[in-house]
Amino acid sequence: MNPALRDLIALQDLELKIVQLQKQLADIPSQIQSLQEELQKIQAAHQQRLARVKELANRRRILEGEVDMLRSKLSRLKDQLMSVKTNKEYTAMLHEIQMAEDNIRKEEDKILDIMEEAEEMEKDLKASEQEMRKRTAELQESINKANESIPALESELARLHTDKAELEARIDGDLLSQYRRIAEVRKGIAMAEAKDELCSVCHVRIRPQVYADLLRSDTIHYCDSCSRILFCRNNG
Repeated sequence: MNPALRDLIALQDLELKIVQLQKQLADIPSQIQSLQEELQKIQAAHQQRLARVKELANRRRILEGEVDMLRSKLSRLKDQLMSVKTNKEYTAMLHEIQMAEDNIRKEEDKILDIMEEAEEMEKDLKASEQEMRKRTAELQESINKANESIPALESELARLHTDKAELEARIDGDLLSQYRRIAEVRKGIAMAEAKDELCSVCHVRIRPQVYADLLRSDTIHYCDSCSRILFCRNNG
């Protein structure tokens, strides 16, 4: 194979690796942000469960306090019942006692509902806490790995840039300029392998004479369709 072609192929491989590494580095901040956002959501959901458990406990205490007051009122009403003088007063007092007892039952039913919900929430809280700890550790590990990968990627990128500069210095200036022009309009792909009489990039058939020349000579040819520089791996 023409040494110049070999260098251009190596140059394209290097540049594609550089683009890939640059993308990896550019993506790391958004990856870390996404991981941190997921971590915050998990922790926020856990805090909401904790808040709900506390809210239920506080609501239960309030209701129990109200029941205690209703029971005290009921006790006073029953004491007063003994001292009423008329049937009308007695009937009115019985009505008040009945209302107090009904209110106590209603509040106690609310307390039971709260106790049931709290019990379920406690079970859910234990399970979610275990899952939160596990997922938090996983996310934090991913965040740490992403941060730790940056120096190695930057070092590898610097090495590739050095190799690229050394490689460019060996390539004829005019040929390198032509390579650059093609790469600029072809999304960074200036080289195309000729295989089975086809351009492997645009898949257009290569003229038989050109393909035969690629197989047996070091002449540089361009694809008639996409204008990329053709090379054949079977040729040296």
